[in-house]
Amino acid sequence: MSVALLNIHARRRQRVAAVPFGDFVVARIRAGQKRLADGTRREAVDTGHYLIVTPGVLLNVENLPASDGPYLSTCVAVSRDLLLEKHWTSDATPTAWAVLPPSPALDQAFAHAESGLQQPLPQAVLVHRVRELLEALDLGGFRPVAMQQPALAERVRMLLAAAPDKAWRAEDIAAAMAMSAATLRRKLAAENTSFRAVLEEVRLARALTLIQTTTQPLKRIADDCGYRSPSRFATRFRIRFGTLPSALRE
Repeated sequence: MSVALLNIHARRRQRVAAVPFGDFVVARIRAGQKRLADGTRREAVDTGHYLIVTPGVLLNVENLPASDGPYLSTCVAVSRDLLLEKHWTSDATPTAWAVLPPSPALDQAFAHAESGLQQPLPQAVLVHRVRELLEALDLGGFRPVAMQQPALAERVRMLLAAAPDKAWRAEDIAAAMAMSAATLRRKLAAENTSFRAVLEEVRLARALTLIQTTTQPLKRIADDCGYRSPSRFATRFRIRFGTLPSALRE
């Protein structure tokens, strides 16, 4: 199981298309507003409210600064392991993503998980705090769509995400999965994707996170995500997310 804490800060309005959520994410909006759309519905997440997104979801995201300051949000990202073991009791309609209002139980559980990640605490304690957060979501009326074991593309994603800057070849991942490169390509094609497509998705998703949560120079981010040419990185990023990396940094 992996857990991460991410803080997003934006002084100007941000629009990012088709943002991939590889982990289970619980985000609290600290200031400003987040707007989301998935092709069938639109939602706005106001200050103090929570956004919950299950793994595998793509959302068009817009971050709007507050009238008196920047947009701020804190995200707890959890690998799907704990989500798979949780027995949900809420009778709410299962959903891939949801917006929940603040409540004493949810506020305290989120703050508990956040403080544990800031320290950070030992893994066993963090697991306990994440379970507490999941229970608070359950009590708050959230019920995720049925989680399944990850498909091959998702398993490839997990391996690539460990080192997105590496000069990966299909043969490397195939060997790690005890299959031939040809078999890997055939199985990915059956899931309507390819090794190159998954690799680029992993690299660009990582770049998006670094741009929004760190002050690293864009050239370094490009390099850390496997792009030796900053101009090619900017082009691929714009095609994927509908905006330039420099526009998000502004």
